[in-house]
Amino acid sequence: MKIQIYNGNQIGGCVTTIESNNGTKIAIDIGSNLPSTKKKKQEDLKIEGLTIEGKKKFDAVFITHYHGDHIGLYNKLLDEIPVYIGEISKEIFIKVQRKLVNAKKAPKENLELINKFITFKIPEKIKINDILITPIEVDHSAFNAHALLIECDGKKILHTGDFRIHGPRGKAVIPAIKKYVGKVDCLICEGTTLSRNRELPLTENELQYKAEKIFKENKNIFVFCSSTNIDRIAVLHKAALKARKIFICDDYQKDMLLYIDSISRSNLYKFNYVYNYRPNLLKIMNDDGFVMLVRDNYFSRKMLEKFPKNSFVYSQWDGYLNKEFEEYKSLQEFVPKNHIYLHTSGHAHFEAIQQVCNIVKPNILIPIHSEKPEEFNKMNLENCVIKQLENGEIYNL
Repeated sequence: MKIQIYNGNQIGGCVTTIESNNGTKIAIDIGSNLPSTKKKKQEDLKIEGLTIEGKKKFDAVFITHYHGDHIGLYNKLLDEIPVYIGEISKEIFIKVQRKLVNAKKAPKENLELINKFITFKIPEKIKINDILITPIEVDHSAFNAHALLIECDGKKILHTGDFRIHGPRGKAVIPAIKKYVGKVDCLICEGTTLSRNRELPLTENELQYKAEKIFKENKNIFVFCSSTNIDRIAVLHKAALKARKIFICDDYQKDMLLYIDSISRSNLYKFNYVYNYRPNLLKIMNDDGFVMLVRDNYFSRKMLEKFPKNSFVYSQWDGYLNKEFEEYKSLQEFVPKNHIYLHTSGHAHFEAIQQVCNIVKPNILIPIHSEKPEEFNKMNLENCVIKQLENGEIYNL
């Protein structure tokens, strides 16, 4: 088997390709680069036979989840290459793209491309010629994210995708890897947080308790977070209910939440008490206060003007507020300087990555999605060689 990693030594925009001895070739993720600082501009990938004109050289593309740095170049793929994605991920991504199309920020042809995606559910196995792929659902800030077990040529590879174990579904990750994976020959592992401090992140449950305290101590609260971070919105909604505050969002967000409600059996994702903003809510909002989800748009700015005496909670990575990120200038102007920061990472911390390594006991570990892949060496893994691949370098397993 041949493994190639593109953009592995950065966060976002990573593509992994795997080729069997018989020539079957798949790609895992096809992400665009994350917005970069003015000091570091990056070009999106072009891979022959995958993203540029000519004869196709790939038999399938597998998307681990719907974040742009993993799926953003889907419209650059050659038309004949089938794309596989989780069923719920596809529905969420369609909702996001439909919003962009309606706002004339994306061509309607994008929706036609996404509609062609082939979906899978766990514990389905997908066979692409002589390569067998088993998706394993993991915990992440994207709902319905997956790790992928790849089996071929008598070898096993686990590609973690983006994952964590400190979210609402985190307790299931380690048991699932034990059950469906076991020992592997090669682990391709994300290391997003390895460039940050070693402090253990808040769990989403802990974040909920902090949110509840904030909501009780303040009357009118606006919250900025990703519209597709369903776990975050779920714990904020639960915190608002406990604080006896009405929970408000716009029509687009409510449609997203009601879809999750309809397909989930967990009480965490029951959004019965989420309200679209309407003028008839003003009396309750004025009398009792509220929690409202906002985005950097005209509607949210008007609401901030209507309730100038408010508390603003920012619940995303604080790096986006760094002035070095010019592409986030509008966001930086939107978020007030005196905001309350309440966030936890969507990615695995050092100890969580180490747990996975100790379960699958890889002979080879290939770091991806990390600015400091050398930190994997500090895990002192037994009988494991850590191989940091250069951009496009081929590794023969």
